[in-house]
Amino acid sequence: MKNSILKALFLLFSFGVFFLFSCSSQLLDINNQTYKSYNRNSEKGYVVSFKLNDTAVIPKSVVINGIVKDIFEADKNGDTYTVNVIAQTTLIHNYKVKLDNKENGIYFEKNSTIFFQPVKFKLITD
Repeated sequence: MKNSILKALFLLFSFGVFFLFSCSSQLLDINNQTYKSYNRNSEKGYVVSFKLNDTAVIPKSVVINGIVKDIFEADKNGDTYTVNVIAQTTLIHNYKVKLDNKENGIYFEKNSTIFFQPVKFKLITD
């Protein structure tokens, strides 16, 4: 009886460690994650910025306050990404805002798999 309890605890512990390491492989080191709101020339939105050290992953889109914006190569400068997320505009004909019910974060691609990582962006105010 005592031996079977020890085996069960060992298996449970082993599974927990395996689960922890498998989940942590999706947790990326994102630095200097900020956003700033703007309202100019009939356009409102956010400028989102973050630094990503892992070159094996590709950021695909950012979610800020329920709005999704795709990330393009032009948004990258070195290892820092700066993305203009338009929330409302009359300047771009038929512009549609993409919405998502996820919390603030970034969609990534790694090994042909898309995953989402929540990010606590810091609001910059002037």
